[in-house]
Amino acid sequence: MYEDYQSRAFAGMKGDAGNDRVESFPVGAAGLGFGLVAGTDADGRLVPGAGAKLRGVSLHTHTITGGGYLQFDSASTLTRGHAWAQVADGGAVTEDGPVHFDADGRVSDAGTELPNAVFRSGVVSVFDPAGVTSNVALVELHNPFA
Repeated sequence: MYEDYQSRAFAGMKGDAGNDRVESFPVGAAGLGFGLVAGTDADGRLVPGAGAKLRGVSLHTHTITGGGYLQFDSASTLTRGHAWAQVADGGAVTEDGPVHFDADGRVSDAGTELPNAVFRSGVVSVFDPAGVTSNVALVELHNPFA
């Protein structure tokens, strides 16, 4: 029922309680997972990846059940500070290196560069409550992105 130890991190978790900035945006039609680089589309809705304007990393919230936000949910988005982001499948991460992301918002050393962002950890393997393994990395964001 319970694990012996608390997981080190999970996708969308804040990295610390330091100085940060969180903004809220309505989610677009496709929904949005936790711990993804996200931007707003032309209608101002949050979508995975860059969208029309980069916004930040989608944060986990205890008021949303399941794997992420649904259309029209109000998504908490970290624009400055530390967050655990989902790593692209097979993606490498270089600690203290620049953050890149792919079209679905997962981060790695390859893809589109996220301006003013650096990795503060390597890849960390974590387990969710169902025992499924995923990879996350600690990302430090400094806005503005453009």
